[in-house]
This record gives sequence, C-alpha cells and structure tokens, in this order.
Amino acid sequence: MEALMAISSLPELGPAQLLPRLGVAASFPFNRFGLELTYLGRNAVWRAARMLGLEGGEVIIPAYHHGVEISALLHAGARLRFARVDRAGRLDVEHVRACVGPRTRAIYVIHYAGFPQPLDALAEIAREYGAFLIEDCALSLFSRDGARPLGSQGDAAIFCFYKTLPVPHGGGLLMRTAAAAGLAPLAAPPSLPALSHMAGSMLVASERRFPSMGKWVRTMAKAVTHRVREQARHEDVPVGTQEFDPAVVQLGMSPIATRLLGFTDVEQVVRRRRANWLLLHERIGRPEQATWSSLPPGVCPLFYALEVDDKDHALHLLWSRGIQAVDFWRVGHPSVPRGQFPEVEALRQRVVELPCHQDLGPEELERVARVAREALEA
Repeated sequence: MEALMAISSLPELGPAQLLPRLGVAASFPFNRFGLELTYLGRNAVWRAARMLGLEGGEVIIPAYHHGVEISALLHAGARLRFARVDRAGRLDVEHVRACVGPRTRAIYVIHYAGFPQPLDALAEIAREYGAFLIEDCALSLFSRDGARPLGSQGDAAIFCFYKTLPVPHGGGLLMRTAAAAGLAPLAAPPSLPALSHMAGSMLVASERRFPSMGKWVRTMAKAVTHRVREQARHEDVPVGTQEFDPAVVQLGMSPIATRLLGFTDVEQVVRRRRANWLLLHERIGRPEQATWSSLPPGVCPLFYALEVDDKDHALHLLWSRGIQAVDFWRVGHPSVPRGQFPEVEALRQRVVELPCHQDLGPEELERVARVAREALEA
C-alpha cells in the first residue's frame, strides 16, 4: 500500500498563488501605507522598539510567548515586566494594570493563533498611563476583532507572513505614526534561498495533487539541482528558530517573496482556515481539550490548539502518522521567573498545534482528527 503523504504544518506554494489577482483591492495590512516588510517578524519587533524609543524603558509583556520576541526587545534595550495569561490564553487585564509603573513605556499584546486579546481594555490602560500599545500579530494575520483587523489599533503592529502564507520568509511592521529617524534602511536578502524554497514548495504541492507523477518530477528535480540547493542552503538565513540574530536584523523581505503577497486571495484563506478549524473541532469532539473552545466571528485561526495530558506521547503519535503537528511554545524565555505563572507553564506543557491551514481538505482533516482522538484516549 502506498504511504500516505505527510500533512504539513504550513501551506505549500501552488500554481494558483503565482497568478496576479487583477481588480481586487488589497486587504489589511497590505493596504496600509508605510507597511515595512522585514525578513523576519523578530526584526520587526526590534525595529518597533527602536522606533518607539523604548531603550531603557519598561515594556509589559505576556508571560506566554515564543521567546525570540523577548530577545529582540532586550537587544533593543527595553526592560521587561511579565504579565499573567490565564488557561484560556487571555492576557489578564487587571494584572497588566497592576504591573504599570513610572517607567512603563509600552504594553505588548500577543494575539495567539488568531484569537484577539481584550484590546479595548488594554488600549484604555495604555492611554491612561501614556504608554504605547504594541500588537504582535505574528500568529494572527487576517484576523479581526469584530470589524477591526488585528494590528490596526496599536501604535505598532508586528506580522509574520510565512506562518499563514506559502512564502519562504517575511514579516511586517506597521507604525501608527511616523517612525523616528536613525535606523538603517532594510537590505535585500540573498535571492537563491527564496527561489529554492519556492521551487521545493511547488514540487511538494504537485506531489500532493498528482502523487505518482509529482513524486517522479520531484525526484528528478532533486537530482539535477543538487549543487544549486547546496548553495542555497549555504546562503540561507533560517526562519522559525528561537534565536535572535542581530547580524540579520536589518534584512528585509526579498522582492520575489514580496510579489507573492499581492497574489493572495485573502477571503479564501480566511474562509478555508475557519472551515478547517470548525471541522477539526467537530470531528475531534472534545471541546474541553481545546484552548479556544469556539471560533468567534472574524478569527482567522493559525492552527487548532489541542491540550493533551502527555505532550511527548501525542506528538510522537502524530508525527509517526505523518502529521506535522508542532510542539507549541514548550519553552519560553529564561528571564521569566520560574513558578510565577502556573497557568502559562501548564499551557506550555499541554498545547499541541494541529494544522488547519488552507491547503488541507476534508480527508486530511479527518486523518488529523482521528489521530488526535487516539492521542487523547491514550
């Protein structure tokens, strides 16, 4: 029996994404003047901190975080104070208020997996104390809080495109007001790694659609492009790591990856991701095991957050069945006081990221749900 294709954690680049969408207005944030396109989202975090003049000031930031955004803020000279996040992934507004002090310059908000934080209450605190509001939308591209796009309310908004779209890299920084001068302009990254990544992504997508022919084409392409791929790996600047590299902080998004952003059918991406999340939610049938037990209007979910008792066992089972689930944020930044945030530590030990991206169809989602139920029953 032919082996099942792996279910990837990220969407692949298909022919439809290479076609311009004529006569279609750009969607937020691509329709905002001044959107700065960076190579990585962490570059945007660093630049936002420098543009807002946060060096030496205090930033209140959620204790539940990836870790690299913490490193970026620290490298930019900010001092951090961590705020509580509850078991439902919601930033504790009252704890944020209690954390505000005379040196507070900014409140940093992370919208997890597309689900909005209580922005109105947090914006009110920021206004009351004269602090900036920073929205981290790295996990929440195209999501809305009611009618408002996430990222449209903050003094600065950070985006990460390759988590949602089939681009090899790319982040964004949107500032509400004119940025302070003094930062060096962004530099173009090497183009070969981007081209190599896009070609590989298209080959994987073709193999998924036409298994026999696609596999043959992919094998032949790998054989004849060995040296090119080796050179691309040598020039590549990796994405998705937990390390902040100051040497690449001034890199921007490559022109070829930038071009793909304009070809995105945003409405379709949101519609497919929502439908896929809802199908997983129904087929898994364990709403009490979901970090977010419902899908509010306007949310474009990055993934389905499943909470398990034995994370290592669940991940091993999913991986062994060809499902590229992600060990979501098991380890945060070491500067967080150990034992101070038990709800966050519980989330780190329990949340598994299941794919629900726009490439997946009903059969693949049924497979994900079936293995997820098995992991919960173990």
